[in-house]
Amino acid sequence: MTDPNQPSRHRLRLVFAKKKQVKYISHLDLSLAWERALRRAQIPLAYSQGFNPRPKIQFASGLPLGATGAAEVVDIIVVEPVDPDDARTRIKVALPVGIGLHSIQEVPLKSSTLQQLLRQAEYRVTVETELSAGDLAGRIDDLLAADKVIQIRRRRKQDEEFDLRPWLHRLHLDSAADGEAHLQMRLTAGQFGNLRPEAVLKALGLDNNWTEIERTRLIFEDEAPPAKSSP
Repeated sequence: MTDPNQPSRHRLRLVFAKKKQVKYISHLDLSLAWERALRRAQIPLAYSQGFNPRPKIQFASGLPLGATGAAEVVDIIVVEPVDPDDARTRIKVALPVGIGLHSIQEVPLKSSTLQQLLRQAEYRVTVETELSAGDLAGRIDDLLAADKVIQIRRRRKQDEEFDLRPWLHRLHLDSAADGEAHLQMRLTAGQFGNLRPEAVLKALGLDNNWTEIERTRLIFEDEAPPAKSSP
């Protein structure tokens, strides 16, 4: 039974951009920037219990340091009804330079968490290379044709092998000219695995090259085929 003395709670889902001006701030600093902005905008945030209460703010996925995001997603819990359009207006002016708010919508309070729903992510990658478009396209074809692509990663202070091929869903060369190539990638993300663009660049022999990485889209459970479990 609902306690009439307790405030009603609501979940708001925000879609935002992390732009180049703030691409070198950590995920923790990004979280703090959002917390401060929501307070300035007078959004009635819900807080956790305990000795050090924290606002209930949940990101779908943290961005690697140096990467930007065109459509990042964060959920917040509030303790009273909030009009999404009014909240969007107030939050936009409270956010620091480099963070842009696209949209706000209310979602069911009891819906699955963003981390539970996340399945894949799409990236736009610019990489410095002297390879021709033909040579790079050949490397991409070879990678996509491979049954396995084994790499070493560090987890829990130990090196382990993993096969990145099942987590690479799409890799496309947009262009390669004047010392730069532009790639599109769709990779597994979330609780079933998390493949980073850097691993794909390593498989292409481009891991030591200058890059710019933008995550353009997060793909959730109802938008993607079932993900394979983590090896």
